[in-house]
Amino acid sequence: GRGIFIVPNSYLLPADYSMFVEEFRRYPSFMWIMKPSNGAQGRGIFIVNKLEQIKKWMSSRSADKDSQGLNYVISRYIERPLLIGGRKFDLRIYVLVTSFRPLRMYLGDGFAR
Repeated sequence: GRGIFIVPNSYLLPADYSMFVEEFRRYPSFMWIMKPSNGAQGRGIFIVNKLEQIKKWMSSRSADKDSQGLNYVISRYIERPLLIGGRKFDLRIYVLVTSFRPLRMYLGDGFAR
């Protein structure tokens, strides 16, 4: 049967660049979204669909002293996300895993927005 697609593969740039390139080459028609890893709040987010765009970003970044330590998360752009009441949403659920064999985990507080 057809599985449920929940979370796209994501990579931390620049550290995961070579893994991202492998994924990009497997799916060259996908669009990708890049955002600062430290909370974008709508700033510094952009869409890419060519490796040249990433290479240009990496070279411009190396020249900018303020952005050298800043990491970006890149993941497949979901063109038609699941909506609730016509709006995008995210769920944040905090889980503490204390053991994998046997699996023991504790659900903490979470929220939706």
